[in-house]
This record gives sequence, structure tokens and C-alpha cells, in this order.
Amino acid sequence: MTQSTRQQGPGHEWCPGPPEDPADQPRAPGGECKDWPEASPPKLELPEPCDPHTDCRCETTPPPGTGPKCLEDLIAAQAAEIAAAEKAKTFKTDLEALLAKAKAAGQEYTLDKFKKLRKLWADQDAQIADLIRKVVCAVPCWRCVIECHVCPLLNEMQDAERQLYGDPSKYCDTAYNLYDMLNFLARDKEAKDRRFQRIRSVLAAWEKPAQTIDKILNDDAKLIADATKSLGTDAGVVKDVFLRLVPMHLAIAPPRVDKDESSKTAIDKKYTQFCGCDKGGDPDNCCGPNVGEWSLRQRLAAPLPYLVDPKSYFDLICCLVEKRYEPAKKALADAEARFAKVDNDIKRLKAVVDDGLKSFDKNAKAAIPSDVDCCDYEPKETEGGQSQAR
Repeated sequence: MTQSTRQQGPGHEWCPGPPEDPADQPRAPGGECKDWPEASPPKLELPEPCDPHTDCRCETTPPPGTGPKCLEDLIAAQAAEIAAAEKAKTFKTDLEALLAKAKAAGQEYTLDKFKKLRKLWADQDAQIADLIRKVVCAVPCWRCVIECHVCPLLNEMQDAERQLYGDPSKYCDTAYNLYDMLNFLARDKEAKDRRFQRIRSVLAAWEKPAQTIDKILNDDAKLIADATKSLGTDAGVVKDVFLRLVPMHLAIAPPRVDKDESSKTAIDKKYTQFCGCDKGGDPDNCCGPNVGEWSLRQRLAAPLPYLVDPKSYFDLICCLVEKRYEPAKKALADAEARFAKVDNDIKRLKAVVDDGLKSFDKNAKAAIPSDVDCCDYEPKETEGGQSQAR
């Protein structure tokens, strides 16, 4: 069979040369970080207090057993300040640990080590591109194999997350009671916690970039060897190549530089485009690594460090800490505080009802003066100036 006839068959991509549309690669560190949009709590519209419409002139004294709300508010404010101080102390400890790890990683991630790892990556890139051509030839329906047998597994998880979290941009804009408000604050707190955990996991991935990338390259080398042996005998090679090997290889890729052909992958982007429901969110990669909402496939390979120039390493770490980690930590703490306040308000108001019912007889008896002067309870006058009948 000639090369020209090979090209006519479906799935037989044998054209030589670099791909017209190379697969996506990580973003180079450096750039302007945009502020995250802040979710606005719904307007709390509580029902108007009941107007008893009494004709009596009553003294406005608090019922027995109640305390001044200003003290409750001060106690809550003090608790928030103490919690903030504790979080500031914890954050300082976190930064000290990050600094120590970054210094150690910087000493290990030298220019020589970077060049060696990058050459290994480039060699593997050519091997993987060649392996893909062989897999496509051996299993022309490779994409359908993934779409029919693998994507449904991702779709099931995607549907589950939609039911759990829905669209984070769609919140109720009005709360009619404190439970409505608590529901909003719970969603907001959980979303901020997921964002903070993503950023923290990315920072953790960059603690030992040289060791991690070296290990991934070794793992990929084994995957290449195993997939080559399985060609023509095991259709499972499709999953190993397109859902393990290629994602991990591209996750540690160097940022693409237009004038440097050696930085560009030889893997065509079309070999990464399947399972269309699993899209993830918009990238948040102003520091380089993407800390935005990941797709399920990205979560299978991420977070991983990638091949940045060692001189950019500390810029990347500092950007992540200053522009993403610290703001995310503060936003989470604020969300937790808002949730805790409304949760405490709910508990306090429930106690007002529950305790009031239990001690009603006692409180009602204590509320009535022992010596009543009915002149103190003169009825209100009507519009015509006449007293209303008792």
C-alpha cells in the first residue's frame, strides 16, 4: 500500500511534518492577574415585624430572659477578630514553609537539570507523536472507542457535579428568610474552598519540580514501551495513550515560544479533543499554572509542574502566593465568617422560640407587675379625640 492510499482511509493520518494545529501547552509564567468576580449575597428581605395594633399604652421593656443584642453582636465581632488573628498566624506559618520548600527546590532545579529534562521531553514528544500514528493505524476507530466506552464514565461524573453545584454564576438574588441566606452562603463557602484547595494543590506540585518532572518522564517512557508492545493485540492501548500518556506529557510541557520550534509539541491538538461534555471552566493562568476550574480529564493528570526556565521559578511561586493563594485564603475565611454569623443567628433565633415556649409560664408571670395601676394603661385616643372603650 502506498502512502497516498494510506491517507485515503479514515483515521490514517500519515502526513509528515509538524502539525497544523499543535496541542495546547502550559502558559509561560508572568502576566496580569485579573481579580475574581465576587458573588453578591442575595438581598435579605425579612417579613415586617407584626404590628399588634393594640389600643393600650405599653411600656417598652424587654421580656424577661432576653439580653441586649449589642452584647451578642460584640461577642460575635470579637470571635471573628480572634479567628482572623489565628488565620493570620497560620498563614505566616504556611508562607514560611513555602519559602523553605521553594529555596530547596530552586537549588535542585538548576539550568543544567532543566536542559536535561527538556531534552528528554523533546525526545519523548517525537516518540509519542510517532506512537500516535501507529495507534491510529492499528485502531482507526480510536476516537469512537473513547467516545463510546470512556466518555460515558466522565459524563456520569459531570452530571453528578452539575447536580451538586449547578451553575455557580446563577444564585437567587433575594432571600426571604435566614435559611435562604444560609443556603447561598454555604454554596459560596464551598465554591471558595474548592478554589483554595486547587491553588494549594498547584503550589504543592511545584515544591519539587525537578524530581516530579523526572518521575513523570520515567513513567511516560514505560507507558511508551508498554503501548508499543500492545499495538495490534490490546485495544486498551487507546486509553493508555490518549487518556494517560498524552495528558501527562503535555501537562509537563515547556511553554510554547513562537520563535523556538523545539518548544512546540509535535502532537496535533485533534488527538486531545474528545469527550465534549467534559470542558472545565475558563483558564485562570495569569501566573502560568492553571488554577481555574479543571475538567475531569485535567484532574486525572493535574496538578503537575512543567518545564519553565529556572530563572522564572520564583516569579511563578511568588505570583501564585501573592495573586492567588493569599486572596483565595482570605476570600475563604470571609465566606466562612459570613456563613458562621448567619448560622449562629439561626441558632439564636431558634433558641428564642424553643426556650420561650419552655419558660413561657414563668416569664409571663414575671412580666406582670405585682401592683397594677390601670391608669397607666389608658386607651389611645381616636382621631376625633375620643377615648376608645375598654
